[in-house]
Amino acid sequence: MQPLQYLQTTQGLIWTVCCLPMGFVLTWLAYLIINKVPAKWLCDYNETPSPELLSGKRVRYLGSGILISIILSCCLAALRLQFNKGYDIYFIMLTLILFTALMIAVSDFKYTIIPDQFTVALGVLGILISVYDIVRGYNILHVSWWSPLAGAGIGAAVMILIDMLGMLIYRREGMGFGDVKLFFAVGILTGFPGTIYTLLISVMTAAVAFMVVILAAKIRRKEQPLSPSIPSSADNDNGEGISMEPEPDAETSDGKTDTNENRENDSDQTASVQENDDTPSIHSYLAFGPYIAVAVMAYLALFDGIRYLVDLYFNLFH
Repeated sequence: MQPLQYLQTTQGLIWTVCCLPMGFVLTWLAYLIINKVPAKWLCDYNETPSPELLSGKRVRYLGSGILISIILSCCLAALRLQFNKGYDIYFIMLTLILFTALMIAVSDFKYTIIPDQFTVALGVLGILISVYDIVRGYNILHVSWWSPLAGAGIGAAVMILIDMLGMLIYRREGMGFGDVKLFFAVGILTGFPGTIYTLLISVMTAAVAFMVVILAAKIRRKEQPLSPSIPSSADNDNGEGISMEPEPDAETSDGKTDTNENRENDSDQTASVQENDDTPSIHSYLAFGPYIAVAVMAYLALFDGIRYLVDLYFNLFH
């Protein structure tokens, strides 16, 4: 049944309305799980958990949780409108998948870690819905039995390729192995060509987010006031500009001479403070897991629309 037709029925209206509080409940539950899971889950291998992880107060629902709840509610409503009558098992499985993707996004965004337990859960759910899709002959997510295998292979191969390019160009990891494992699980779920669509969505959202981070960093630097030790031309009453001649050594209040050597030491301390500034830079690490999770949610929530646009595009060549 078409989404608009289903929405006009009593059952469709009730289901759609119920998706709204469901998004809030699932988001609150996801935050609760992240606060309760063992601290080792959110650490690198052989890494000692921080006091924050051990405290169990890792993420707060108030604030970001409310916004995420609204987004998840809209995604659930879109899922129900697309996978409506006759696809109740689809809706339940896809809801669990969105719930797992949400926990992956939050944990990777907060701690740049994708717990293997969450990745395995996503992979198992992907296998279950793939088998159900193929055995029942619905062929909604997968056109044939090889689709999940091809999706997993393509997803993992692309992530490994990005990691290799990062090693060659920047001499550092371009993509964490957690992202490789995550896209392997996503490939099982989305299949072929769904993995390609998901990959494109994740890359585009990550690119937009990275440009916003760079732009915000540049704006923040421009808004910082000039250092008091460097006078501007506007402060010079005679309009003669800034003198380029070295200043003579000045005597401080404690009798010590403020030599050029002391000024160099002060400059080194200032540079050290600037290096420790938390302002994002172009070379700062950008966790890719949240954007993969967002891409999965967008691909499933906009499933009919994406397939319609792709079919419309290929029909232009017929």
